Amino acid sequence: MTTAELRGLTVHVDTGRWSETVLDSVHLEVPAGRITALLGESGCGKSMLAAALAGSLPAVAHSTGDVRLHGAVGLVPQFGVTAFAAHRSVGAQLRERQRPRHGMRVEDACAAALYPTELLELYPQQHSGGQIQRAALAAALLPGPDLLIVDEPSASLDMGTAYRVWAALRAYADTGAAVLTITHDVLLLTETGVADRIAIMREGRIIAIGTPAEIRALEDPYVRGFFQQIGQ
Repeated sequence: MTTAELRGLTVHVDTGRWSETVLDSVHLEVPAGRITALLGESGCGKSMLAAALAGSLPAVAHSTGDVRLHGAVGLVPQFGVTAFAAHRSVGAQLRERQRPRHGMRVEDACAAALYPTELLELYPQQHSGGQIQRAALAAALLPGPDLLIVDEPSASLDMGTAYRVWAALRAYADTGAAVLTITHDVLLLTETGVADRIAIMREGRIIAIGTPAEIRALEDPYVRGFFQQIGQ
């Protein structure tokens, strides 16, 4: 089953000072029970694609094409601190997002996200980058989303914790949810082997998609460049 699908999605941004087509006729399916990893150079449109799926395009963005969703969406932004208000504790903000009859309890979401509950009463700015990133993951998991989008899950994490976070995402996908990850960490993505599908993005377009083995076998020099840097 496809939980999310983009069909011919084009997003044009016009700030009044500059304008640019950020996404250009993007087609992408994100199936349930699978992890789809999105790779691409910085600025190629990956985070804008995530915003389109999450229904959070900026006001200066204008889109055409279709965004089809089946169920709720949870988004972990590239910088986890932006998921929280600065003047209240992380715990208070997580607890207010908890829905007793739906989704997870705060404690369960924290456990799934590897976020230490002893930090709950701290303010966002009192966390390290890795800690607040895991808090943002807990926030996204609270409603039990059918589609979980995680922008740079390995950012600001030591290697051991990064492995555990990727394993947690695998476990969540195995519950039947669709997971879309945006990452630059090709080495860790390859070593963990958790991704079922890899999509390569370039200049606002998806230029390749397939299983990890299929993507690594492609002769396209741009695609091969992602894996040559790690000796694959």
